[in-house]
Amino acid sequence: MRKIFLLLVGILLIHCALFSQTVLLSGKVIDKENQDALYGVNIIITNADELLVNSKQLGTATDFDGNYKIALYPGSYIVKFVYIGYEEISKSIELEVGKPVNLDVEIFQKAEIIDEIVVSAGKYEQKLSDITVSMEVIKPSTIDNNNSFDMSDAINQVPGVDINDKQPSIRSSTGWSYGAGSRVIILMDDLPIMSADVADVKWNYIPVENISQVEVLKGASSVLFGSSAIGGVINVRSAYPTDKPVTKISYFNGIYGSPKDERYKWWAKEFYNGGNSNFNVLLRDEVFYFVRNPMYSGISFSHSQKFDNLDLSMGGNHFIDEGYREMDFEKRSRFNANIRYRSKKVNGLAVGVNSNFMAIDMSDFFMWASDTTPYLANKSLGAIVPTQGYRMNIDPFIYYYKPNGSKYSLRTRYFRTENVMPTDTSKNSTSHSYYMEYQYQTVIAEKWNLAAGAVYAPSTVQANLFGDHYSTNLAVYSQLDVRFGRLKANFGLRGEYFLLDSIQTESAFNINMGDNSLEIPIRPVFRTGLNYQATERTFLRASFGQGYRFPSIAEKYTATSLGMVNILPNPRLIPESGWSAEVGVKQAYKLGKWRGFADLAIYNQDINNMMEFTFGVFNPDTYMSYENTDTVDPVIGFQSQNYGDVRIQGFDLSATIGGKLGKNILTTMVGYTFNDSKLRNGIDTTTSSTSSLLKYRQRHTLKADISLESKRITFGANVIWRSAMENIDRLFCDERDPETVNSSDYAFYQLFSGMILPGYWDYRIENAKRQYLNVDLRFGFKFSERLRASFIVKNILNREYVGRPGDMHAPRRFEIVLSAQI
Repeated sequence: MRKIFLLLVGILLIHCALFSQTVLLSGKVIDKENQDALYGVNIIITNADELLVNSKQLGTATDFDGNYKIALYPGSYIVKFVYIGYEEISKSIELEVGKPVNLDVEIFQKAEIIDEIVVSAGKYEQKLSDITVSMEVIKPSTIDNNNSFDMSDAINQVPGVDINDKQPSIRSSTGWSYGAGSRVIILMDDLPIMSADVADVKWNYIPVENISQVEVLKGASSVLFGSSAIGGVINVRSAYPTDKPVTKISYFNGIYGSPKDERYKWWAKEFYNGGNSNFNVLLRDEVFYFVRNPMYSGISFSHSQKFDNLDLSMGGNHFIDEGYREMDFEKRSRFNANIRYRSKKVNGLAVGVNSNFMAIDMSDFFMWASDTTPYLANKSLGAIVPTQGYRMNIDPFIYYYKPNGSKYSLRTRYFRTENVMPTDTSKNSTSHSYYMEYQYQTVIAEKWNLAAGAVYAPSTVQANLFGDHYSTNLAVYSQLDVRFGRLKANFGLRGEYFLLDSIQTESAFNINMGDNSLEIPIRPVFRTGLNYQATERTFLRASFGQGYRFPSIAEKYTATSLGMVNILPNPRLIPESGWSAEVGVKQAYKLGKWRGFADLAIYNQDINNMMEFTFGVFNPDTYMSYENTDTVDPVIGFQSQNYGDVRIQGFDLSATIGGKLGKNILTTMVGYTFNDSKLRNGIDTTTSSTSSLLKYRQRHTLKADISLESKRITFGANVIWRSAMENIDRLFCDERDPETVNSSDYAFYQLFSGMILPGYWDYRIENAKRQYLNVDLRFGFKFSERLRASFIVKNILNREYVGRPGDMHAPRRFEIVLSAQI
C-alpha cells in the first residue's frame, strides 16, 4: 500500500508540474481600414478538444492601446474576437510549454447602417438594431456637409424632432415656452448641459467642431436621465484621438439675401442721426445708407493627438453675425479641451477632464414692429434685449475597466452661466450647477448587462430676475438588459428626490407606523422594453417608460416685463408626470450594392399637469387669470401654467438607402411624422381656433436629404416641410367667426393684439394655412484629400415663414465654406 501511495503521489506531482506551466498569449487588435487600435474588444477563449476538466470559456479584453494578454495552460484553443459593430473573427492556436504566442488581429467594421453603435439607450455600448426604443444618430459628416455652425440646425433635420425658437421638441412634446424649461434633456458626454436657472440649452455652446456623433432618443427616458427627459434625450458625444494626429480648420462666410417683399429690407432704407454700428455705412447728406446686405462668418479648428498614454483633443470657434433683423446680432468665441490619461501601471484605469468655455455678446429679438416691417423690433416693448456673458463647464472623470468587462466610472461637472444685460441690470443672473454620477456596469454570463448608478446634483442661482434660489437633486437608478436567443428585454427603475428651496418632491411612499405615518419624498419611475430579431434583418420592438419634470426656477419665479408685456411668476406650479409607449419595426435591406433600412414606430404619450407658457390677461396681485369681478387693472403677459392632462399620439416612418450609382455614391434619407396632440379632457379656451391640436405644434412633418458624391464633386439637398401651425394663443389672434364668440372679448383681444404685435392679427388670418417649406442646396469640390470647398444656399426658394408670433424667419442665405485637414 505504501508503494502504491508513493506512486500516486509521484503521478500527481508530475501532473501538477506539467500543467502548472502556463503559456502567455498576447497580441493587438486594430481596425482593418484605418489601422486604429481598438479598445474593449472582447476575447473569448474556448478549449478546442474540451479534454481538460476546466473547459469553460475564458476571456479578457483589449486595453486602451488595443493590446491584450492572458496566461493559459498548454493545449489547443479557439480564440474569438468580438466587438460591437465589427465582424467576429475566430482563430485556432496551439500552445506549448516555453513557447509564448503573439496573435495580432485586424477586424473589419460592418457596413450596415443598422449596426451603428449607440450609448444613450442603456448607458452602455450596443447596436442600434438591438435597442428597444426609437433612436436617430447624427454623424459629423451631416454637420459638416450642411455647415451647421449651430447644433440646433443639425438637430432640426432629424425626423420627429422640431426646433421652435431654439426650443427642442420630440414628437410634439413641447410647444413654445419662451426659452424656459424643456421636456427634452440635452447631454454633452452623458452629462446634462442645461442651465440651473432656466433649464434651457444654448445650442451655440455645443462644440460642433469636436463631435463623434449625436444620439437622439425619442420618448420618456427619465429612468436613466432624470427630470427633463420626459419627452426624450439628445446626447452629444465628443470625439477622442485616433492613433494618428488630426488637425482640422474651417472658415465660412455667409450673406443674407433680399426678402421677396421689399418692405422687409430695412437695411436699404434711410436712417437719420446715426446707424447700426454692426454695419459698414455711407454718410451722404446727413443720411446713412447701408451699402450691403448683412453678413455672418465663422472660423473653427480642432486638433486631436495621442502622446503615449495621454489623449488630447481641443477645438475652438469664433463667430460673428450682423443679423437679418434690426439690432439682432451675435458675437461669440468658444474653446474646448478634453484630456484623458490612460494609466500604465493599472490596466484599464483612465482619468481626465473635459472643459468648454464660451464668451458671448448678442441681442435677443422678441417681437416685430409690424407685419410690413417684421425685421424691425417693436421698441415700445423693449423687444431687443442685449446680453453679454459667458458659460463654462469643467468635467473631471475617472474610469476603471476590469478585464472581465465590468466598468466603474465617476463623472462630475461644474457648470456656470453668467448673464449680464447692459441696458437693464435687473435682468442679470448667475447660476452654478454641480453634477456627480457614479455608475457601475457589468456583464453576467455574456447575456446579462447590468447598469446601476447614483446621482447628486445641487445648484444655486443668484438673479434679480427671479430671486436667489437653490436646489438639490438626488437619484439612484438601475437597468438590466437580458438576452434570450433572439429576444432581448430590459427593465429599469429610478428613484428621484428633488428640493427647490423648501419645496421637495411630493411623497410617493407612505409607511404606516401606528398612529403616525412615515412619508418618503421619492419619485419612482419605471421602464421596460423588448426587442425581437424576427429574421437576420428584421427587428421588432416595444417599450414603455414613465417620465416626470420638475418646474424650472424661471418657470416658477420669473417676474419681469418687456414694455407692456409681463412675464409673471406662478408659485402654484406643480411638477408634471406621464408615460410613453411605442411599438416599432426596423427592417434592414440589401439590394445588390445598395444598403439601408426602414423604421416604423407607433407611439402614445400621456402627460399629466403639463406645464405650458400661456399668453393672456392676469390679475397682477394674485397672478391668476383676470376675472370681470376683479377690482384691479389687468396686465397682459406670459405665465407658465399647469395646462392640463394631454395625450400625444402618432407615428414615425423613416428610411435610408445608400450605394453606388455608376462611379458615384448616392445616399438618401426621408422621414415622415404624424402627430395628434390634444387635451384628454375638456376644451382649451386659450387657443386661437376651434382645432383641438395643442398650441404651437404641427400635425405633419416631412424631412429628406439626398447626397451624391464622386471622387472630387459632391452635391446635396435638404428639405423640411411642415403643415400649418393650427393653434396659437388666442390673445395674439382669434380666428373664430366673430359672430360665434363673445363680441366684447373678441374686441378686447383684437385691441391688445394690435398694441403688442401690430399687424399680426391680419397676417395670421391671411396666412393661417401657410405651410413651412425650406429647401437647402449644397455643392462641394475636393481639391485634394486634405482641402475642400463648399457653396451652400439655404432657403433657396426664399420662402417667408413666421414660427411663433412676431418671429419671421430668415430670407435666402448664401454660404462659402473652406475646410482643410492636416
